[in-house]
Amino acid sequence: MNKYKNYSPENFLDDDYFIQWLNNPNEEHEKFWEEFIREYPEQQESIEQARFMVDMFQHEQERLSLDETYDIWNGVIRNVRRPQGRKLFYLLRYAAVLLVVFASGALAFYLYENSRELHYDLAEVDLPSTSEAKIIFADGSELSLEKKESEISYAADGDQLVVNDDTITRAPSNGRESMNKMIIPYGKKSMVVLSDGTKVWLNAGSQLVYPSAFLRKRREVMLIGEAYFDVAKNKDKPFIVRTSDMNVQVLGTRFDISAYPEDDFVAAILEEGSVSLEIKGNGMMAQDQQVLLQPDQKISLDKISRETQLSVVDVSLYTSWKEGILKSESEDLNRLIKKIERYYNIQIALKDPMVGGYKISGKLDLQKNPEEVLNIIKIMVPIDWTKKSNGDFVIMRN
Repeated sequence: MNKYKNYSPENFLDDDYFIQWLNNPNEEHEKFWEEFIREYPEQQESIEQARFMVDMFQHEQERLSLDETYDIWNGVIRNVRRPQGRKLFYLLRYAAVLLVVFASGALAFYLYENSRELHYDLAEVDLPSTSEAKIIFADGSELSLEKKESEISYAADGDQLVVNDDTITRAPSNGRESMNKMIIPYGKKSMVVLSDGTKVWLNAGSQLVYPSAFLRKRREVMLIGEAYFDVAKNKDKPFIVRTSDMNVQVLGTRFDISAYPEDDFVAAILEEGSVSLEIKGNGMMAQDQQVLLQPDQKISLDKISRETQLSVVDVSLYTSWKEGILKSESEDLNRLIKKIERYYNIQIALKDPMVGGYKISGKLDLQKNPEEVLNIIKIMVPIDWTKKSNGDFVIMRN
């Protein structure tokens, strides 16, 4: 019994006797673990965290709703400590089971995780090609979106869609909510009209998981990256956008969400209507935070500190990317460069890191080529730039 007194949740997950107790308990198991918890009450939290993970993977053979699946994933990534060494192996073993669950419903897609090791290991398993815009359907088939800016529109029943003027008919859903995944790599954009009439503009480097037709009581999608939503009104079916750190629920409104994995923040900006935000707590015992956002308000969540900042903003500064325009108002050059890199799928390095603190105000036309855009920035702040032989750009102090 003493060997368990310093066990972490990961250690319990690797212990056969513990797993037997959870999956197929007998009288001996029950007596042993009851005595253990009485003698070492400080270990009850670690046991509950391990039980939490095991319980969730009992759903492996069931068809989970979008809500259940995403909550399960967030339970794993938010309640297990940063894995090191062998701990990473054990966590990935259970994460792999969850990926099977996702794949069975065509929900396997790249998910953000705060731990860099887990982030990259899962990316190696499941990160799709970053050079091709495409839709992956529930049956695993793929449709390439060849244009730089594609337009997709679904019929009300979800069985037919129009992609850049080409009509595509899919097999009937037969009353099942089949999930699609849209992948928009850096350098491309897309606009999709969902089956309920909701319009979604996906920015470069983004992914959207959504059903061909909304057949449940709630209209739910999952987002990685940035998107602008013009949600069709339906008072009987709330529309929910799920991200790694924040959920947005509306009935019909217009708003922008930025939730890139590589950014240290998640932001929501409301243009019209009202939205209810659920900001997820950090840790098993942490409370979720509920916020009601009003028009022209922006809420930003720091992923590390979990602090939020609410402010009144010029919405066009955050939504003009839909029209190929970048507006900025006293924005750090560092952040502006990141947006430019995503839009053009290029690399821009700062020779002098201090240059990244320059504040930029103005408007950039992204229909121009990158060189022209950098020349405009050159007029605003004292920098110069050069282009390397491999196509990358370098910015230096002028």
